[in-house]
Amino acid sequence: LVAACRRCNQRKSDKTPEEASMPLMAVPFKPNKMEYLALANRNILVDQMDFLRSGFSKHMRHH
Repeated sequence: LVAACRRCNQRKSDKTPEEASMPLMAVPFKPNKMEYLALANRNILVDQMDFLRSGFSKHMRHH
């Protein structure tokens, strides 16, 4: 899944990112279970996030 804001998505239209001269900011990847939990939940405690980060792949951006 690749996401974009409404304005950028309209600009891209039905073109590929390359055709629209819009390079990807990160390599798309399928999140594993720990990455999914971190991405889907906005109420994670610090110690919970530390545990989840231990299962992140190299593709996941670490914030």
